[in-house]
Amino acid sequence: MMKKRFLYAGVIAIVVFVLDQATKLWILAKIPYGSEKPVISGFFDIIHTRNTGAAFGLLAGANSSFRVPFFYTIAAVAAVVIVLVLWKIAEDRGTVVACALVLGGIAGNIADRIRLGSVVDFLSFHVRDEVFSQTIFGYNLRFPLSWPAFNVADMAITAAVVLLLISGFSKKTVVGADK
Repeated sequence: MMKKRFLYAGVIAIVVFVLDQATKLWILAKIPYGSEKPVISGFFDIIHTRNTGAAFGLLAGANSSFRVPFFYTIAAVAAVVIVLVLWKIAEDRGTVVACALVLGGIAGNIADRIRLGSVVDFLSFHVRDEVFSQTIFGYNLRFPLSWPAFNVADMAITAAVVLLLISGFSKKTVVGADK
């Protein structure tokens, strides 16, 4: 059973990695850096941008002597934890798929960091060029109505989180049942 679990997870992780890298190679070849191609006007564009940070550009401005080893260390620790979860804990298919999606996503984004020094992001969703602006309790809140650009690896990792949340909420647990 364990061999089957690792095989299943390995295939999914490899598929995610290959799809992620293939789409990024296409972007690198076809979309000049900083350019955008509207797909659904005012809502969805294919763009070519780079992210030196984590999700939402977190730590993008940090010194690279800290940022680069930090991201490699986090990715390595996450990969080890996921393999341990697959080996020791993951018995249901949802958890195995979630672990595989995260592994494939981590591998895709780390490959970019190694090869390019940053992660290629290319999917951009936004509401025209609108900006939310509202004063609440005397504070002016202002931000663009757009989602930070992302890629296939990011989608896989997000899907894994959703799968784990669904799995966690769908399990019937009774408080104190093990006493």
